Amino acid sequence: MTSTNTAMTPERIVGDLIDAAAPDGEQMLQVGQVAKVLGVTDRAVLYLLQDNRLGYIRTGKRGYRIPRPLLAEYLLQGFIPRQLTAAEQLLAETRQAVKEATDKLAALAARIAAAEATLALVDGTDAIPHRGRSTQTVP
Repeated sequence: MTSTNTAMTPERIVGDLIDAAAPDGEQMLQVGQVAKVLGVTDRAVLYLLQDNRLGYIRTGKRGYRIPRPLLAEYLLQGFIPRQLTAAEQLLAETRQAVKEATDKLAALAARIAAAEATLALVDGTDAIPHRGRSTQTVP
């Protein structure tokens, strides 16, 4: 449970994720620890390292260590765009709903105008009389 002092910011969430994989405060994480943080396999982490999408320090011929700040930076780069993508999706859905509602209103207005025209023809008048209070005085 979080208090008002510890707001769940993206930085805090990322820090908690990394702390779960390296609880003793290690500054250099192994490939397996990074895989645990990201929820992927060790091989997927190695692909990230090979593609230079995640910074690392080489330790020997096949050894890698990922500095905690570089992992946090990588996670934060993906955190904000995902939220933005979700917000853009919601905005697109809302715009679509507004467009559909506007189209329904336009169709309803057309039906009302057609009904008024039909009533005017049946009554023999040019327009539907106003149904408000009369401004004429009765003698």
